[in-house]
Amino acid sequence: MVWALPAAEEGVEKALEVWSLMSFFQLSLLLLLIGLLLHFAGRYYQRILNSFRIRLSGENFGIIFVLVRDLSLFAAFGIGAMLINPDIFGDIKLALPFVPLGTVFLGLALVVKLSKDIEKDRRANKLFSYLLLTAAFLQYFGFVFVMEAAPEEWVSSGKAGAFWLFLRSLRSNLNPSLSMCTFYLTFPLIVLVFILILLKGISHSSQG
Repeated sequence: MVWALPAAEEGVEKALEVWSLMSFFQLSLLLLLIGLLLHFAGRYYQRILNSFRIRLSGENFGIIFVLVRDLSLFAAFGIGAMLINPDIFGDIKLALPFVPLGTVFLGLALVVKLSKDIEKDRRANKLFSYLLLTAAFLQYFGFVFVMEAAPEEWVSSGKAGAFWLFLRSLRSNLNPSLSMCTFYLTFPLIVLVFILILLKGISHSSQG
């Protein structure tokens, strides 16, 4: 009984780690979707803002709206970048290559946002919107069709078809070779995007 205790504690610790990492991913996906919806709700926000009779209330609402909209995307990128890690790939069932590529596209969207005034530049706004939509689609598709589809009960009972078994094989913890290929492809891109975001942020700070 004494010898079994450390192993049991290690199992609990590992289960807690896996649960925490999956919760972080789900949080990042939620933040990405919130940021996406708020960006496309901009016109509605302008109508709501114009309906305020007291200017101060409208300004306060506008600050909260912009902070939630933008910070949700930056937080989603930060969490997503943290998850691009070979050890994490082996621990949880991230959808490959959808989730890491979605993080890359999200980072590129943020680079465009920091480089241009997307509220005034229509071309930049379109590019930002396409990149953001691509990021959200890749991550949501990976979550629904790879990470949360064809549960173990279907596989063990033989009820999962070939299509779902193929998608299940794209889970990072079940496909080490694809995990490493995805890491070698996306990690340098994430580092490059992170450097660009950092440089753009420093540039904005110096201009301010």
